[in-house]
Amino acid sequence: MTLNFIDIPTQGGGWFKPKDNVDAIAILVEVNSFDRQRPTPNGPKDSALCDISVFKSREQLAALSPEITKGTRVEQTLLARDLETVIGGATIVTVTQVPPKRPGAHPAWVWRPVADASVRQAVIDYATKREAAVAKAVADAPDFD
Repeated sequence: MTLNFIDIPTQGGGWFKPKDNVDAIAILVEVNSFDRQRPTPNGPKDSALCDISVFKSREQLAALSPEITKGTRVEQTLLARDLETVIGGATIVTVTQVPPKRPGAHPAWVWRPVADASVRQAVIDYATKREAAVAKAVADAPDFD
């Protein structure tokens, strides 16, 4: 019998902090799961559990060496809800704030697609090479059957 190994998404990467990533040129967000109205100490919130690779500079992008956090919770309302449809997939974005629509409200954090095609392609190349390396490692693993 062949075993189908599946990683169980766990929260080991803390919480996504948009203000720490506002200057990133690209963010690769791989969505593992989504919980609607997950209980938190501050009341129920929509929550996405993601693996996040942040390219903070062109040098990191050229070297294909992002800052990676696995098992990161995204709980900002708009950010989390936008990831609900991406479960099991990935997206390449940046993060920014938009002004509030109501006076006195706080600005909202939102995802924005990466507009620069060369940046998008570099992130896709990174993800493709990473997946190829994983596939090669699995193929090179000893067979105990």
